[in-house]
Amino acid sequence: MKNYYTILEVPESASVEMIKSAYRNLAKKWHPDLNPGNAEAEQMFMDIKEAYSVLSNAIKRNFYDYQLRKAILDKKVEPTSSTKVGSFRKTETTTKKTTSNQDKTEKNDKKEKLFHNAEAYKNRLDELMRKHNELIEKQKKAAEEAKKKDAEKEESFYEKFKQNRENAILEQKIKQQQEQEAKAKQEEQKQKEQEQKEEANITRPQKNRIKAILSILGFRSD
Repeated sequence: MKNYYTILEVPESASVEMIKSAYRNLAKKWHPDLNPGNAEAEQMFMDIKEAYSVLSNAIKRNFYDYQLRKAILDKKVEPTSSTKVGSFRKTETTTKKTTSNQDKTEKNDKKEKLFHNAEAYKNRLDELMRKHNELIEKQKKAAEEAKKKDAEKEESFYEKFKQNRENAILEQKIKQQQEQEAKAKQEEQKQKEQEQKEEANITRPQKNRIKAILSILGFRSD
């Protein structure tokens, strides 16, 4: 039979508060996460949990005390060093050992409070760091989005400029073509007028000779 009082390092007269404080301190000390790969620590942690589950429950504790008292009388279990058989959970003692245990409990409570304060501060710091990282990430994403939009605007402006330039070149080509066609028509018209003029210059002497012949023959050439 296990002596739960010995496991939790408390006297049989320990109060619920003392048992709870002892359990917290020992659980922190022997927790498997703080002692990875340590089989002894794992077993000790299980014994501590088992002892606390019994001693923190009034009904279970009364029954356990009865069995423990009987086991000690039968010399199957060694009595707790701080007490003797029959001294289970005496009300209050004024012994020096009890005072020492109370002082130890107060110190442990202070250490536990300090531990919780430090843990709370660490949690607060972690929360602030998390929010800071989230803010940095948001700013980074916002900068990337702005950069992407600027690139899209620049690309759109370039495409529009390119399209306008192509349209301007096309309009210029059309205008040049129209000018060339108009110039060609003018040249063609001039050439036609020149040909007509040359033709008139050639046929006029012939007409004059015909008129002269007709006049000699007595015909009118009107």
